Amino acid sequence: MEDYLIFAAIGGLILLTLFVNSVAEAWEQKQREKRLKILAIKRGLDNISDLLERLQGCNIGEEIRELLLNEIMARIEMIQRIDRNFRGVEALIEEAGDVQEKNKTPPPPDNFTIKDEKDFNSKIRAIGLLIRQLNTGFWYSKVKPQKLNEYIKSLKVLRCEMIFQFYSDKANRESQQHKYLVAQENYHYILHALKSSGVSDHPRIAELTEQAEFMLKKTSSDLSRYMSERTTQSRNETEQDQEENDNGQESAESDTELPKQESPGNGAENGAGT
Repeated sequence: MEDYLIFAAIGGLILLTLFVNSVAEAWEQKQREKRLKILAIKRGLDNISDLLERLQGCNIGEEIRELLLNEIMARIEMIQRIDRNFRGVEALIEEAGDVQEKNKTPPPPDNFTIKDEKDFNSKIRAIGLLIRQLNTGFWYSKVKPQKLNEYIKSLKVLRCEMIFQFYSDKANRESQQHKYLVAQENYHYILHALKSSGVSDHPRIAELTEQAEFMLKKTSSDLSRYMSERTTQSRNETEQDQEENDNGQESAESDTELPKQESPGNGAENGAGT
């Protein structure tokens, strides 16, 4: 009987150990899942903050900017709900406050400000990433799918405006230096970007397309006129050089021609005749 009790006690301890281990493992698994979920939310939060930073100076629209700021706060709240003891939440709230403070400044009167090509490429990539983010529909803040589609369309229009402005400025500079072929390439790129933007039926895009086509035709006309002028100038220079060569040759021949002299015999005969 005593042996039975001993075996039963040992068996109970083993079962209790297995149960505790399983509970501990389940708790650890749950904590891992929490950490992974928090990391994913925080990664998205950092991406949104980075997009707002890179899009400073771009008038992406008050509603879109407000959506991004609300999304930052919604993600912080979600992290707190997942883990109330998350240590980095205070720092996240402070960073969110800094982002909101920076975005209080109203956008410039024009739709965007581009410093240089590096700044342009950074803004274009940021708009592309924002469009992709909006397309996912994965938002913690409340927003209707119809609104997301409107935001995506407005961002695509803004991207087209930026491309048009940047490359038309480049084309204008190239034209001023008589690099008309390079200028034409810039206008061709603009037209390609506008027609493949996904919003080519938008009135603003139709307007930009018309302007780009007009400037492309004007550049082609300027190129033809410039080539004609260069051809005429080259022909005139060739004719002038030929004339100078001919005049120089005639002058050289006159300088080398000897004066005619009478022969001694003719002089003697003339003397004898007298």
